[in-house]
Amino acid sequence: MISFFAISLILLSTISSSYVQVSYGAYAKAPLSPTGPTVNDDTLTVEKVADGLEFPTSMAFLGPNDILVTEKTTGKVMRVTNGFVLPQPVLDVPVASAIERGLLGIAVSKQTDGKTYVFLSYTESGNGVDGSDVDALIDPLGNRLYRYEFVDGRLINPVLLLDLTAIPVNGRGEHNGGKIRIGPDNNVYYLIGEVGGHRTQAQNIIDGPAPNGLGGVLRITQDGGIVDPGDPIFGEGLPLNVYYAMGIRNSFGIDFDPLTGNLWDTENGPVAADEINLVFPGFNSGWEQIQGYVDKDLLEHGTTEADLVYFGKSQYADPKFVWDTTIGVTALKFLNSHRLGDQFANNMFVGDINNGLLYRFTLNEERDAIFINDTYVGNTELLQDNEVDEPKENQPLIFGQGFGGITDIQVGPDGYLYVLSYTGSIYRILPISDSIESKPQPSLPPTSPPQNGTLASKTVSAVILGIDGDNSYSPNPIEIESGQTVTWFNGDTISHTVTSGQDGDLDEGNLFDSDAIIPNQSYSLTFDTPGEFDYYCIYHPTMVGEVIVNGPGTSSSTSEDSSDEESDEED
Repeated sequence: MISFFAISLILLSTISSSYVQVSYGAYAKAPLSPTGPTVNDDTLTVEKVADGLEFPTSMAFLGPNDILVTEKTTGKVMRVTNGFVLPQPVLDVPVASAIERGLLGIAVSKQTDGKTYVFLSYTESGNGVDGSDVDALIDPLGNRLYRYEFVDGRLINPVLLLDLTAIPVNGRGEHNGGKIRIGPDNNVYYLIGEVGGHRTQAQNIIDGPAPNGLGGVLRITQDGGIVDPGDPIFGEGLPLNVYYAMGIRNSFGIDFDPLTGNLWDTENGPVAADEINLVFPGFNSGWEQIQGYVDKDLLEHGTTEADLVYFGKSQYADPKFVWDTTIGVTALKFLNSHRLGDQFANNMFVGDINNGLLYRFTLNEERDAIFINDTYVGNTELLQDNEVDEPKENQPLIFGQGFGGITDIQVGPDGYLYVLSYTGSIYRILPISDSIESKPQPSLPPTSPPQNGTLASKTVSAVILGIDGDNSYSPNPIEIESGQTVTWFNGDTISHTVTSGQDGDLDEGNLFDSDAIIPNQSYSLTFDTPGEFDYYCIYHPTMVGEVIVNGPGTSSSTSEDSSDEESDEED
């Protein structure tokens, strides 16, 4: 039965593709704060549990101080015990790794017979070699969900449960989702994005192809069987009868409310509308027709609920929270513990990849909506509509900062909150009184650009103000002499970049690219060659600026450029 089910769900696309590795701003990750992560509660602190992991994506606890962590590009499942990363992986699988492909999700389920199942999701390499989709343009075999057994420190006895296409139609290895959760019903919930722009009826394209298993939450038994085959949610037959929800663009966060058993997720918008959703059986999130609240029409499609595709018992519902400007929302976890204080018990915690911020949300009494209550500090009036219309409205929601791009959040057996950073570290949040370090948090970074009199003649300061076209940077343009350094200080509440060129240029970012500059941090660059240098923010391309470097000569380059790059710029 298991074998038949696995074979039946091999939904590999017949479309062949040649993947070209390029850089996209949406996939830049926030760096760690130089002062380390902090939280906005004087009774709590942040400790580093472990570091040295390579692009970690998900984690799951085997027991106290015993964590399995997936590494995106190596395909390794690493074991962290008592703060040490064991040198040998418990498993190493071949992964395709372009953009959002890789080893993506993990969940642990302990059985009544003493067995420990470990579920893994990953984009399997097409030739058994890590990264061959980038290095040799070899298409991956698929986005696959496997079940393993954890025995004597190894993962053995793989069983293929789901096999979905990983072939993009837009040439990009994006939107593979990959998070896995074991539900209160003991079934496996697997989240998969629309994989490089697939447009089927599962993406609400009325005249599109039939659903192919992408763009939704899929639910199966731990043996790979159909849950309740006599009463499917979306319809009879594969893949409809494994969908729990559809119309999802992409997501990196799902969790079950410990008090109600309800499933919640995060969802990434394109240029607008990151979401938090209450995911019920038959939920249609609206993509690709609707993103954000339907009446706001942030995608400017002019569509309504009536324009969506419905199967079986499916129905559309608006998100429970929306960021109009995307933050790269990722992990979502309910703190089913009182160890951080009664006020945080059963709160929802959410991370992002762009800013390294950790957000806290409270629910209403019925726990079917987000309710910004009187436990928040700051201007909460602007959040009563459960929408961040402008990034600075975020402030009351921020519980912690400086983590680097957050990829997972879990609650340990000790009841503390654990945060996984894409930079390679695991952190835990706990009361200062419980901390082995027993020290207060490091001081927060400065809130204005540093002043250095000895460099005043060489350094020119600029401030990143926020998303406001050519008024996003001050001053703009920046006029300097050759040999001077410009230091951009991020005075906004979200990350931005200083990237050469303009959005859509073939050579954007070739001359200089700051990567993500998190709030209250800066980026400096010395310009040795005269010229005019356009720049913009890759997260928010309407933010544009210019540096004018005065001096003899007409070539256009910085001290970091090669002569070849100078020629390209002049062309």
